[in-house]
Amino acid sequence: MFLKRLEIAGFKSFAEKIHIDFVPGVTAIVGPNGSGKSNVIDAIRWVLGEQSAKSLRGSKMEDVIFAGSDSRKAINFAEVTLILDNTDNLFPLDYTEISVSRRVFRSGDSAYLLNGQTCRLKDITALFMDSGLGKEAFSIISQGRVDEILNSRAEERRNVFDEAAGVLKYKTHKLQAEHKLFETTDNLDRVQDILKEIDDRLAPLEKEAGLARQAAHLQSELREADVRLLHHDAGTLQKQISEKTAAVEADEAEQRQSSAVLQQREQELEQDKQLLGQIEAALDELQSQLVNKTSDAEKWEGRRLLSLEKSRNTKQQVERITQELQAAEQAEQAAKDKLLAMQAKQTAAQQELEAVVKESKQVTSMLSSSLKETEQQIERLKSDYIERLNEEATVRSEIRHVVERLQGEKSSTEKITVQTALLSERQQQLTKEQQEKMAQKTVIQKQLDELEKSAKACQQQLTEEEQRLSTQQQFLQKALRRQSEMQGRLRALESLEKDFSGFYSGVKEVLHAKKQQRIQGIEGAVVELITTEPSYTKAIETALGGAMQHIITTTERDARQAIGYLKSKNFGRATFLPLDILKPRELPMNSRQLLSGQPGFIGTAFELIQTSPAYESVAKNLLGQTIVASDLQTASGLAKAISHRYRIVTLDGDIINAGGSLTGGGAKGQSTLFSRKAEVETLTAQLQQMDESIQQATAQIAETRNQVGVSLHLRDQLRTRTEEVLQKKSAIHTSLQETEMELRSVKMEISTIEIGRTDTASAEKELIRKKEGLQTHHIALKSELQEIMEKLESLERLVENGREEQQSLQQKLHDLQQKSAVLKEQNAYRENSILETKDQLAELHQTISRLQEEHQYVREFVIGNELSPEEIEKHSQEANEAKQQIQQQIEAERTKRSGQVQRVQSHEQQMKQLRQQAGTVAERLNTVKVQLSRLETQYETVIERLDEEYGLRPNELQSDTPDIPQLRKTVDECKQRLAAIGPVNPNAIQEFEEVSGRHQFLQSQRNDLLEAKNTLQEAMEEMDQEMKSRFEMTFEAIRSHFRRVFKEMFGGGEADLLLTDPANLLTTGIDIVARPPGKKLQNLRLLSGGERALTVISLLFSILEVRPVPFCILDEVEAALDEANVVRYSNYLKKVSEQTQFIVITHRKGTMEGADVLYGITMQESGVSKMLSVKLSEVAEEINS
Repeated sequence: MFLKRLEIAGFKSFAEKIHIDFVPGVTAIVGPNGSGKSNVIDAIRWVLGEQSAKSLRGSKMEDVIFAGSDSRKAINFAEVTLILDNTDNLFPLDYTEISVSRRVFRSGDSAYLLNGQTCRLKDITALFMDSGLGKEAFSIISQGRVDEILNSRAEERRNVFDEAAGVLKYKTHKLQAEHKLFETTDNLDRVQDILKEIDDRLAPLEKEAGLARQAAHLQSELREADVRLLHHDAGTLQKQISEKTAAVEADEAEQRQSSAVLQQREQELEQDKQLLGQIEAALDELQSQLVNKTSDAEKWEGRRLLSLEKSRNTKQQVERITQELQAAEQAEQAAKDKLLAMQAKQTAAQQELEAVVKESKQVTSMLSSSLKETEQQIERLKSDYIERLNEEATVRSEIRHVVERLQGEKSSTEKITVQTALLSERQQQLTKEQQEKMAQKTVIQKQLDELEKSAKACQQQLTEEEQRLSTQQQFLQKALRRQSEMQGRLRALESLEKDFSGFYSGVKEVLHAKKQQRIQGIEGAVVELITTEPSYTKAIETALGGAMQHIITTTERDARQAIGYLKSKNFGRATFLPLDILKPRELPMNSRQLLSGQPGFIGTAFELIQTSPAYESVAKNLLGQTIVASDLQTASGLAKAISHRYRIVTLDGDIINAGGSLTGGGAKGQSTLFSRKAEVETLTAQLQQMDESIQQATAQIAETRNQVGVSLHLRDQLRTRTEEVLQKKSAIHTSLQETEMELRSVKMEISTIEIGRTDTASAEKELIRKKEGLQTHHIALKSELQEIMEKLESLERLVENGREEQQSLQQKLHDLQQKSAVLKEQNAYRENSILETKDQLAELHQTISRLQEEHQYVREFVIGNELSPEEIEKHSQEANEAKQQIQQQIEAERTKRSGQVQRVQSHEQQMKQLRQQAGTVAERLNTVKVQLSRLETQYETVIERLDEEYGLRPNELQSDTPDIPQLRKTVDECKQRLAAIGPVNPNAIQEFEEVSGRHQFLQSQRNDLLEAKNTLQEAMEEMDQEMKSRFEMTFEAIRSHFRRVFKEMFGGGEADLLLTDPANLLTTGIDIVARPPGKKLQNLRLLSGGERALTVISLLFSILEVRPVPFCILDEVEAALDEANVVRYSNYLKKVSEQTQFIVITHRKGTMEGADVLYGITMQESGVSKMLSVKLSEVAEEINS
């Protein structure tokens, strides 16, 4: 397989699409600096998947797109295609030719193509992995890559050997396996946490299920006895209801008779009251008439007095209006006269303004046309003058240049003698310099010894810092594992809380319905809404008991709706605590005072919890009368102090019940709802602390890394300083050789100077002849310049006179413009005055109209509608007479009303006696009805209990004669036994079966995860063994070839590859040691630049012999070599090219001569690379022929 073709379009400096055809052997790409040679290598690296824009000498990936030049626009995309010959089936694809393409657009979009089909970067990477052609492989070696191999740490240098050994794919697979192993371990930890949680729940649930079965049996027996008792109670109540119903009917009959008599008397009383009302209404009407007539009489008297006063005022008003009307008419006439005068002035001013504007336009036209022709003529003459002046300057410059050359030729002869003397003196100086440099070499050797000592101390400090960093990293890993464990436990607990695990089924369903907003008014379970300190958790759990799962609702109606929801879905039962009706219960003050001084008294349970103010009434109802003591002994003392009236719990969970009974003992450690909630809070706080510890450890690691970085930097400085000193030592050695070469050069220079003496004489004669011709031409040009200058001065005088006339016209134009502005301002002022006068005329016209209307109104309505004094007097007398008649009628009606009032009072007395008799009957009837209602309520209560608790109706029961005392005894015994069992979880049986099934499922999952974990660990061990085997075999092979190739490339000497940690082949680094001919064995860093480069080239050829690659690209790797070593490099390259195709970027002649095909990259157009190609074998054939 080999590289057949490279196609580039729009990539970096390749604006136009180019293609490069490669052949087996060596292909060289040459060109001047900056022509774009290295862009070819960047294109190959890019198409193979390079993701670092910095590695491609850019800041972002879009920088690889041609950005435009002075003559070309930018391109919007770049594309590179690599075509490989696959006839030997090196790649596992059914194609004899494989093309790999990559595109990128300026928008940021990109694509990869494999044989024209879109694919992923992952597919490209997988195709080339371990083939030696990956973007990080040794198939592309640049000068920077050489420096990287030279300067990298031993551990980093092994990457090249891993690629050659073909273990990169194993490393990739191992990383994937480690990731899967981490996920599997994490999942296993989670499953084990959940299993532990379920194990803690399983035993208590099994016990609860047994108690639930026992309680179910007792409840069945209790139901049967209770139903028979209720049936008997219902029959007894029915008989009592019948008796009371008969008594009610007799009393109701008597009540109806009394009501009839009372109704008749009420009708008679009502008639008398109606007649009394009519009399009072007539009396009220007469009173109202009297008030009206009195008002009329007073009004006519006032009108008579007012008439006299109004007559005087009307005459004065008519006189005022007449005067104002005359004044308004005079003002209107004056305004009209003023308006006519202003309009005449405005017309004259407008005509004057138009004349001024016309004259201004004429002056402007004159200004624009004057002097234009003369100024154009001046510009033409100036242009001619500048041309002649430039020509004169050119001739003068040539004369000066000829004179300078003549002087130079004359001084050259003098310099020849001086240079000969100087060269002799220079030889003596070089001898002295040799002695001085020998002394410098001794000083440099001392510096090398001191630097070696400092480097050892620095390395020791670096080792200590790396050990400290390793310790800190181990601590961080342990902390991260502990954090992962705690997070897994927290997630498991939060999952249980999210599923409301541990709640009764009825409670769980209500909480789920609230979460899904299917029912309203649910605040939450008690255990969700209260918190306490960890030391009080056990006591509060004990105090609450089953009440932890009671549900708080906003109102009683919400509680009823929730109960209805449970019934409709058959989800079970639950207890609800409505906030609007639930009353708080608190410890009485006297009991509080008795307890406050007692030892061991901590407080009431309510005082030890925290909750929202909205739920304090619920908390007080449940915990307000529960006392918390430190232990059972002190609790006994507190119970005696309050005469066992209230329940007392201890911090250990023991109880002294009201009345004196005790509850206590030990229980298996299990996670309750309350403790689970507390554990979630504790884990959350611990995780926060763990995060802080991790952050602190990370900061310490960063600080230690910084210290390691400082030490590394110091070590690198010492190494750099050592290299500098070594380079100085090498420079002193080579300086002597340079001195001898310089002496030989001086002798050759003297011979050359003698030859040049003859050439100088002939050149001097030619320069004298040229100088005379230039001087003649220069005199003629100066004469022409004088004539042009005289013409310019004459025309400029004409322009000056014209400009004075132009200034006069300009002043006149300015005066006319000012006058025009004044006239416009005056016209605007007059226009405003005319408008104001018109507005004034309009206002005066409105005032005159208003005064005329007012004058007419006064004359027609005020004076014409007034009554005479005689008519007013007559109306006043008539009003007084009507008033006296009404007063007489009022006295008669009052007498009639007094008799009717006496009759009404007599009827009311009779009604009072009848009502007392009816009240007695009603009271007796009400008593009987109350008794009947109580019996009916008791009967309905019995029926409701049968329906709600047992789902039965009275007609569904068999009639029998039960033994009531025995039944009551049975009921009491069942209740006592149920009370002894205590609250049970009715869903415990179902929950136990569900949890048991889930436990079996999780065990199966854990076994599967353990098996997967073991499988992954075995696979990783196998990959480690394979990588060790491949690396060891490849390393030894490369090492053997390296020893041989080094001798061939250097013409002697020896070199070796050493493992830094042979015991650990997976992580060991690789050191390179070399001894060029005539030197001792030393580290690579201590060699000269050329020696180091040739050593790495030897290593590269060694790797290629062990692991041949289809093609290899070398980018100026031989730049640091001298000519002799370049020849060796080129010869060996030719030898190895029989197995591997080489593409080289080079400047060196020796490398070019060894190439089969030569491509030239040029930049004929600024910013755009072009390509030329020459096949050297064909050229050689043509030359030979």
